[in-house]
Amino acid sequence: MSKEEILKYDNVPVIVASKYLDVAPMYIRMGLRHNRLPFGSAVQTSGKEDGHWSYQISPGALINWKEGKSLQDWINENKTYLKTLLNE
Repeated sequence: MSKEEILKYDNVPVIVASKYLDVAPMYIRMGLRHNRLPFGSAVQTSGKEDGHWSYQISPGALINWKEGKSLQDWINENKTYLKTLLNE
């Protein structure tokens, strides 16, 4: 999968993220459930321990994580753009 394909999503599906990172879908699910992966979040949608989970995966954060970039790296690379947004 390419970065361009990932960027087409507002919320990257777990199966797509797992293919992009070449890991098992359960790796993504468990990593998000236990706050070990910085590119998304997981929310349990029922009160039971074995209940359903909902996942939110940011396409930009997923790409940055795969490329070893931090949020600060992205800010530094996009300072000019961010300044125009803030009218500085």
